[in-house]
Amino acid sequence: MNRLEALEHFHKTYAEDVLNQKLHQAAYLYEQRKDELIFSFIQSFQSICLQAHSGEVAKTRIGYITYSMRRTYLMDRNYNYVVEAYDKNWFFDPQPCYGIYDAGWAFSFLAEVEDELNQLRKPYMNKIFQPDVERFVLQATGEFHQYILKLAKDAIQQAVHLPEFKALKCEDDLEVRIGEYKGISEVVYSTAYGVLHDSTG
Repeated sequence: MNRLEALEHFHKTYAEDVLNQKLHQAAYLYEQRKDELIFSFIQSFQSICLQAHSGEVAKTRIGYITYSMRRTYLMDRNYNYVVEAYDKNWFFDPQPCYGIYDAGWAFSFLAEVEDELNQLRKPYMNKIFQPDVERFVLQATGEFHQYILKLAKDAIQQAVHLPEFKALKCEDDLEVRIGEYKGISEVVYSTAYGVLHDSTG
């Protein structure tokens, strides 16, 4: 078995099964702890709203609130999403507000995928290396991100009724977005349209 064959065998025999197992565990945990997870997400939203309403930024109208997954953080097993409030200039806002949301409830399963696959690659006798596993894990991050997106869609319907959010000076088309840091993101709320999605859509 050459290296390419070993990689293919490893992916089909182990990697996909381990990933699917961990995704099912994350889904089960979400359903079991949904209320608690929604509460925690709302707290992070409340915190960024409070920050955006105080100090220098209070003079500015808020145009965007973003929750961003950072792959570099994930590879270091830091499961915090960066939460930011920007003015209408978005990434060009010179003074955004910063917060964090701990997504460890979902991404700890990604760490388990990596640990298990690093054990399972050993019998392949130097044909599969740690960077191969890291590549697979990086590709899988989007699958776990979907649970954070689902949570955001479930939680935002309550979060936008917080007095801390209502007190913000916002642009008429303020958006709350979830996605990759300075990459592709999805709008889960817009002041122009209200809650855009439910968790099924």
